[in-house]
Amino acid sequence: MMTFNKTRNRLALWGFLLAIGSAATGCSGSNGGSSGAATIPAKYQAFAAAFDQERQQLGVPGVSVALIENGQVTFAHGFGTKGPNSQEPVDADTLFRIGSMTKALTATALLGLVQSGAVSLDATLTSIVPDVAINDASNLSALTVRQLLTHQSGLYDYLAVNGPTDDTALSQFLTSPDYAANEYFMDPPGTFYNYSNPDYYLAGLVLERAGGVPYRQAVAERVLSPLGMTRTFFLPADVIADGDFSNGKSTAADGTLWDVRPDSYDNAWARPAGFAFSSVVDYAKFVQFLYAGNASVLADPQREAMQSAQVNMLDPGGVEADIESYGFGLVVDREFQINQGIYATKLVWHDGAIPGFTSSFFLLPSTGCGIVWFANADNAEFVTSLVLALQSFAGLTNPTTTPPPGVAVDTSLFPSYAGTYDAPRGIGPVTITANATTLSIDVPSFDAANTPYDQVLQPTSMDNFVVTVQGAPIPLTFIADSTGAYEWIRTRIAVAKRVSN
Repeated sequence: MMTFNKTRNRLALWGFLLAIGSAATGCSGSNGGSSGAATIPAKYQAFAAAFDQERQQLGVPGVSVALIENGQVTFAHGFGTKGPNSQEPVDADTLFRIGSMTKALTATALLGLVQSGAVSLDATLTSIVPDVAINDASNLSALTVRQLLTHQSGLYDYLAVNGPTDDTALSQFLTSPDYAANEYFMDPPGTFYNYSNPDYYLAGLVLERAGGVPYRQAVAERVLSPLGMTRTFFLPADVIADGDFSNGKSTAADGTLWDVRPDSYDNAWARPAGFAFSSVVDYAKFVQFLYAGNASVLADPQREAMQSAQVNMLDPGGVEADIESYGFGLVVDREFQINQGIYATKLVWHDGAIPGFTSSFFLLPSTGCGIVWFANADNAEFVTSLVLALQSFAGLTNPTTTPPPGVAVDTSLFPSYAGTYDAPRGIGPVTITANATTLSIDVPSFDAANTPYDQVLQPTSMDNFVVTVQGAPIPLTFIADSTGAYEWIRTRIAVAKRVSN
């Protein structure tokens, strides 16, 4: 369950899911390049002031935000500057990298082929891309298009921000020995949800092969053009030619400030997972489509399936809770929490995080209220101001304060987690030890490499913990088999299977 409060802090890794929503009802909006009150309608001034204040507190050079009310964009505005070394103001039309929010565009285009009958969700990947280069014939033969779109492939999350830039690289790399040398299955396809960027590289290649045109062309023809998204791009050269773009604020490998230009990196084989650029006004057209539909893109049944629960993400408290799910390229929360109030209404969202940029969008399908925001800095979560937007404008009523079953931390389960697990292609053996009300982890490969990590796991909800490695918090989930016995340890970067109690 998505939980919003003023102390919430969720990871902002590339493609890792984070976000919070906002909405409003009424009034026309305006665009602008700063937070000057003269350009902002009175209704939005408190929200705008909070947003800009939080931008400054987070050290973000610039951010754009668009509010959607009853399916219409009513307020769009920019705050700050177009980069860490720029004095030029951001406006509502400024282009930003959107990271993994690209996945929703990829999924929509591929679902269009499913709708036409050109592709089946249950078709195997190898039936469409027989030359894909993954050296595991047994698991590869079972991998389906549905599992790619719902992050159930079990594939290791191999990625690179820099790579070849020609459109042909999507097919050439994913069928090459270089890809085979770096990709493997951490668990069999369909075992459980685990977010992995390669799922969408491969989904993009399915779109390309089945549709008969390059990936970028397929997305443009099937999604961008029908929705009038004229300022969503994939090529850095197109962004630079447009002129109204933002540089990102990141940190280079040597610890110095990295002023990330549009052409600082590109990778054609990773584009379907997270390399698009857009403005909040342009991407809001896609959010409006999710709410109201557009038959030239998808028929309503396919659009509704896209934002319906397809697989339990297991993050908010195990199978019993079944609150947070993944659809097709979208996260779907059955309900969400603001401070102590739990609201039983669906929230659809996705985020993006790629060097120099953080982005999010949200939609309340029940009301047509939503938000899109793009920031030109790493790890930029606008929690306080977005909570203010929800509380002020969304018309949320009748919250409960009763947490759903299966969400709370249950220390009586800790002994059930204990044992030895193994990730043979990853971090190797892992030992979990239960001691009273604490759970600890021992990773010999980390010890041998002098990789610092906290041995005590920090519980967050039932079955879910955080392990801190090299100062970075990494979500860790214990997953049970069909008998209820805990069989797996899942993190995004490694999956280990139990080998002994």
